[in-house]
Amino acid sequence: MAASGVRITQFSLMRTLSREGTVRISDLARACLLDRTAMTRTLDPLVAQGYVRIAPGSDARTREVTLTRAGAAALDAAADEWKRAQATVARRIGRERLDALIATLAELESLHPDAPERD
Repeated sequence: MAASGVRITQFSLMRTLSREGTVRISDLARACLLDRTAMTRTLDPLVAQGYVRIAPGSDARTREVTLTRAGAAALDAAADEWKRAQATVARRIGRERLDALIATLAELESLHPDAPERD
């Protein structure tokens, strides 16, 4: 994903923002299974690049994060790279094995104490 300038951790965070809209930093950290320090380290370069905006929340204790138009464009470019990477892995190990790997990783992720409940 180097061509897009977006790292995989940033991609995941930006995809979450694209899906959820404006969210509190603490909720975004929880959704991405990151602690606040890791979330700050991930957000800082995205703010500097103009891909996300951080603004005061509804009360003085919170801050909210929004994906900008530039961020949405960068996410689209990174998504194309992500799809190509997925296709390359599928060709190398087979679609069935890739699907099994993704399912196993999702199961492991669900074991994280802060993971959201899934239906």
